[in-house]
Amino acid sequence: MVEGFEFIPVILNGTVTSILGALIIYLILVRRLEKHIFYFSWAFGFMAYGIEILLRDHIGEFFLLSIGTLMYSLLALGAWGLSTRKILLATPVIIILGFLWLTGSFPMELAVAFFFGFISLGVIYNRAIFGGILDKLVLGWFFLLLVNFFLWEQWIIDIFAIFAKIVLFLGILDQEFISVAEKIRVSTQRYPSISPGVGEEGGVNLIIPTSDSSVESEVKWMEGRIQESVNRGLDTYIFSFQDLPSHTDLRRMRWINPERVFVFLFSSSSQRAKAEFTVFKMDITEIGATLFELTKKYSHTKGGCTIIFTDLSVLVHSFSVDDVFNMLLEKLGSLREAGVTLYAFFHPETHSDPAVARLFENISDSVLKL
Repeated sequence: MVEGFEFIPVILNGTVTSILGALIIYLILVRRLEKHIFYFSWAFGFMAYGIEILLRDHIGEFFLLSIGTLMYSLLALGAWGLSTRKILLATPVIIILGFLWLTGSFPMELAVAFFFGFISLGVIYNRAIFGGILDKLVLGWFFLLLVNFFLWEQWIIDIFAIFAKIVLFLGILDQEFISVAEKIRVSTQRYPSISPGVGEEGGVNLIIPTSDSSVESEVKWMEGRIQESVNRGLDTYIFSFQDLPSHTDLRRMRWINPERVFVFLFSSSSQRAKAEFTVFKMDITEIGATLFELTKKYSHTKGGCTIIFTDLSVLVHSFSVDDVFNMLLEKLGSLREAGVTLYAFFHPETHSDPAVARLFENISDSVLKL
């Protein structure tokens, strides 16, 4: 780098970082992003990060430490801010790390390493839960981690840091799982669930219609199961895949008890149904994330809830046997622990390989022939 121009990458790095934070705020204001602490924390964290870069050689040590403490605390809050419970667990750690940073109780390098480690742990944890949606966020964050700890020439750090932050920014915008939690919260917030149940263990139950069964018989069975859950004071969630069964049947099931029955429509062509159903994208990661949010919601509620998959075979045909199997297997333990009972309709005749049915039967707690 030509001497005298080394400040250019620094200014560029700080300016780009601040602009990326401001862009997140703008996207929140124009309602392209949810008003969620996850986005606000990353936005203000980026802006503080940019200011710290621009002022690090021009202000006193105390003010620099103050901005650094704010920056890392906001980034950590963003990494752990996907739910109130995680925020409550992470806040004491953030406060302790911020105190150590601000007071200089630790060597600066060690304090930075602790902050980066804590943020990285949050990113890894969320990737394990929400899957591939987080790949850009993970890539951007760990690229930034490598840049800060393994590059030594300042101008090189700034150039590569800009690229890492842009990838991280794109990853932040990709957080579709935010809408999963928000949709579940909004769809149920008017009807608090207070169950008088006895806290039975949940699990997966496979429903296999016989060759002479009809759609009407399947719907009738679902209506009976919903009524039974309502009588027990339990909520029921119907996961409808690709508009199956018909909206008329789904509407009739919903109106068995609108305060306890909720329809989640996973489809790429049902935006017109937003007013009466909660619509999600037909995506295996989003389905898994929705299951996760429901098990978390009912983990401290006696009796749990009932979930009905209208057609597990549609999922297998839409994605793959391995993807659907692994998604259910990952959620099996939390379903049982939370007392959430999942009923999944399965149609073996639609699969050319008989082993597919045996695979899902092996992880089910029961198999019912309809």
